[in-house]
Amino acid sequence: MKVIWTIVALLVLGGLIVLFQPPAQERPDRSVDEAFEAKMRETVAEATGRAPAAPEGPKPVPNAPTAAADTQRPVTPIAGIDPVSAPTSPDPATSPLPRDPAAAAAPAAVAKAPAAKDAPSAEPAKPDPAAVAAGQRFEPEIPPIAHAEILPSTFIKLADGSISADDAWTIRGDGSAESPYEVSWEFLASAQDTYTPRLAENKIPARIAFLSGKRVRISGYLAFPLVATTSGECLLMLNQWDGCCIGIPPTPYDAIEVKLSTEIKGWKKHTFNFGAIEGTFTVEPYLIENWLVGLYMMKDATLDREL
Repeated sequence: MKVIWTIVALLVLGGLIVLFQPPAQERPDRSVDEAFEAKMRETVAEATGRAPAAPEGPKPVPNAPTAAADTQRPVTPIAGIDPVSAPTSPDPATSPLPRDPAAAAAPAAVAKAPAAKDAPSAEPAKPDPAAVAAGQRFEPEIPPIAHAEILPSTFIKLADGSISADDAWTIRGDGSAESPYEVSWEFLASAQDTYTPRLAENKIPARIAFLSGKRVRISGYLAFPLVATTSGECLLMLNQWDGCCIGIPPTPYDAIEVKLSTEIKGWKKHTFNFGAIEGTFTVEPYLIENWLVGLYMMKDATLDREL
């Protein structure tokens, strides 16, 4: 009878310990529990006169998948994704992609590049220093510009007939009706380096003032009046702008106010129009309380691309 009560007391004591011990994941050390279980087995064995039982191994988890089952388990497709068309790692042996990354990127770059006829006039490459050295320096007549001081420039006539200005810019043509001067938007925008009236900077380079009163041709994006069906005026710009709210609004340095020789019609509103304008170019600063509103104008102009 004493043995039975001893066993009952031990079982009750063990149950209380199991009941109040922290969860397994919070125990700092499992060796204490294992030592206690071994001590209980020895105590029970002494009371019953039997050999202590061997510790039980970990119990199998019900419905636990085996390694073999995991390897054979079918993959359930995710909703909205076609497993057949899902991207996979390319096989180097069968992949049609070119081995040269530059060759792979070349078609995409070509596709994004605009056609030459629809690209604003850009600055050509600098002339060879030897060509500049062999050219002939000259001093053209520079017309005065209202509200501005003329900043001297260096002009060199090259063998091909173009003009090198300040050893950095190229002016093509001869300024005649048959071969008007052709300049880039970068060339015209360079005026902002020295001409910002609101900052008391009022010097316009002679290379730009030189064009005033000459025939000039330049390509760019066009904006027409939004409420008119016909117009004799437009705005020629470096950047795309629909005249209202789409695109990049122009600045005085990258836009030209154009007065056409004849009115035109038929342009599409709120779209990007492109063309080349040729006419008499003038540098006419338009200031409102020292804020520059406009700088370039073109009169008696023609548009060589039908809209």
